[in-house]
Amino acid sequence: MVRCVIWCAVSSRAQNEPDKISLPDQEADSRALAEGKGWEIVDVLRVPGHSRRYVDFHELAADAAKEGVDAFNRLYNHWKTEDFDVLVVRDGDRFARTQALHAYVVERTINIKAKIYSLQDGWVDESNFRLWIAMSGYKAAGDIDRFVKARDRAMTARAKMGLPISSRVPISHRVVRDAETGKALRLEVNEEKRQLWNDLAALILEGLAWDSLDGALFARFGHVNDKGVPYYAGYLYRLIMKPIFWGHLARYYANPDCSNGFKYGAWMYDESVPVPEDAVVFRNTHEPVWTGELAERVKAEIRRRSETVRGNTDPAKTHRFAGLGVCAECGSFWSTHVKKSKSYRGVLCPSAKSRASNLPNCSNRKIMSEKRLIALVNGYLAQMIERNSTDVFNAVQPTEFDFPKRLRELNAEIAKLEVQARTLIREQAKAGSELQGMYQEELAQIDLRLKNMKVTREVLAKKAAESEKTTALQQATLQELAELSLEAFWQQESRYINQVLHRLMGKKRFLLLDGDIIGVAEIRRKQRSHT
Repeated sequence: MVRCVIWCAVSSRAQNEPDKISLPDQEADSRALAEGKGWEIVDVLRVPGHSRRYVDFHELAADAAKEGVDAFNRLYNHWKTEDFDVLVVRDGDRFARTQALHAYVVERTINIKAKIYSLQDGWVDESNFRLWIAMSGYKAAGDIDRFVKARDRAMTARAKMGLPISSRVPISHRVVRDAETGKALRLEVNEEKRQLWNDLAALILEGLAWDSLDGALFARFGHVNDKGVPYYAGYLYRLIMKPIFWGHLARYYANPDCSNGFKYGAWMYDESVPVPEDAVVFRNTHEPVWTGELAERVKAEIRRRSETVRGNTDPAKTHRFAGLGVCAECGSFWSTHVKKSKSYRGVLCPSAKSRASNLPNCSNRKIMSEKRLIALVNGYLAQMIERNSTDVFNAVQPTEFDFPKRLRELNAEIAKLEVQARTLIREQAKAGSELQGMYQEELAQIDLRLKNMKVTREVLAKKAAESEKTTALQQATLQELAELSLEAFWQQESRYINQVLHRLMGKKRFLLLDGDIIGVAEIRRKQRSHT
């Protein structure tokens, strides 16, 4: 009597195969074949959900066994004992999703003088197994490649629509679903945890270190996770450093196969920072956790920490002028100089005083005393309060571009050009055939100009929105400073002074040369990891 082993497999327990043929269906069809031919069924091997995208059979068998799937090990034992004559399978892609693994299974079966019966292709034996390996192996690997690519495209499309791209949505948001179909409709902020978000923002603005947030939220406010225990260290920092937290969705920014290779960066909360190479970001797909002035204050604090905090430095104990100036010669951010007696404090270029290999050579060695710097900054602050504007820095070195003004001008130019195009189209309809070519050429040029101008308008609109947010934050900070008074301001702790100055200056930084401030310029620091 012919002895047969039946092989049934799917890649996921949800039967999520490209052709969606379930395990029961595969087994029923194979049993019907065996019973119809009078074969003895020696064993039925089932893979109820495990990836078969492997190259090495033994590695696959070991990984599958860890998940309770023993079909691969049992098949190997059947090969060793040579206790079957026919291996029944629906199709070759049930064995493997790579050509190498598919070839191994087929050759091991043929080598023990057994045959394969494919319900889709028929008999496979010594006369045709190599051709079947080539054809069926290519199909097995090709099908899954196409399936993976289709799924990848679908996930990108979902991200663009503002829909979740993972089954695990961070606690900052939740999925709103259709009541009848259960289909995901949109993401919305998890307002049940609003008090957590408010307290978290307060601790960040207070200057608490990132690794202390989770413990402080429990000790001071009693916040716990869904299991009733404090959030583990670093959990909330990693939550904040996700694009979804700030109202954006992104792909390929945390994938080890992508060239950028890092997970955190200012681009997640600052739209003016370029996104990592290979990453795809869809901005403003849903509401962020923090909005308005609070969001801008938190962003400003994250940027401040990125520029001023080094190593294990406590963010709450940052020097009042940290990160606010650069050397006009080499571009290094200035550092604080303190005499051993602590009777003198100032700022200087670190490159001029250090032999560190990571710093450039610099001859800008003079120190500017803190007293002189306070007097200079105090003068600027007094002018800001008097004028109710932070534009006093432009008196030193104009660097600001008026994005809203240019946007208004560009909109007017686009409207004028569109009117011109409509006029030409109406005139073209009346013109003779000998003039049609001229009209077409003129319209083509207008079309190209309009496309370019509209692309520019999109960029300017983003820049204008960013400028408005910065201006709103600066105005609120200026009002806060005016209510406090300058005299009281300089009596505050260093962390608060540093936060206020960073908010007022935005991306502008003082230029230090020969122990004096020679100007102010907009500086874009190279993105680095947060502290």
